[in-house]
Amino acid sequence: MKQLGKLCFGIGIGCLGVALIGCNDTPIGTDFADKNYAPEGALVIPSNVQVGFFDLGDPDNSSIAFDLTAKGESISSTELMISFNGEGEVDFSTVSALPATLNVTMNDVLAALSKTADDVAVGDAVRFSFRVTTQSGVFRSSRTLRVPFSCVSNLKGEVDYVSTVYFCTGDALAGTAEIIELGAGRYSFSDWSFGTYPECYGGSAASWGTLTLNDVCNKLSVTGTDNYGDSWQFIVNSISGTELNASWSNTYGEFGSVTLTKTDGTNWPPLTN
Repeated sequence: MKQLGKLCFGIGIGCLGVALIGCNDTPIGTDFADKNYAPEGALVIPSNVQVGFFDLGDPDNSSIAFDLTAKGESISSTELMISFNGEGEVDFSTVSALPATLNVTMNDVLAALSKTADDVAVGDAVRFSFRVTTQSGVFRSSRTLRVPFSCVSNLKGEVDYVSTVYFCTGDALAGTAEIIELGAGRYSFSDWSFGTYPECYGGSAASWGTLTLNDVCNKLSVTGTDNYGDSWQFIVNSISGTELNASWSNTYGEFGSVTLTKTDGTNWPPLTN
């Protein structure tokens, strides 16, 4: 029985993933120069990314914003370049002074890349890189910013559940659970068993481990494992207005069917797997 309780100057590599990943601020690249302990060049640092992706569901109104700051010599201009899925870079814009906050629209990015919204899909991404001019010359920053194409997701909130046909014999189980937002398009259920653990084991799980429900443009998947090391599936069977019927199972052999009803009265989006 399952037991409950169970400074970068010169030329360098990109240090950003979907959002921002730290970079060790030490000299890198063959073009770095340090004369009398005074660094040449400047490092541009993107941060405070707002939204973090371009919305394929509404390209005409999609934009991101981010801050740019700098270390090193005084910068006379900063050029932004963009690339698509690792393809060759194209010039995008020039910033005259830092620090600055930039707002970049999806349509402007697509135009610079000579693409349309029909040319991109979930999983594609653009990378922003930065070239600066100082009194010492022109330098390429080792920091970059990667921005994927995705969709807005808003599944968080309270749901009523009714569980039927689950892994131990019992009547239909009714209760309330919460869909907890972990990040953009990433969620967890407050009770992944939808009442079946208390019914079958006499208590709830101590935690749900790293189980994550991912929503990418209305396509759901589950990643991570529960507190006992088991992976799970959550399969959408049907949706009708405020009601979603799904089947769940895990590698331990537990399973169940559940109907989730949104308590705020709004309809479910057209979710699939």
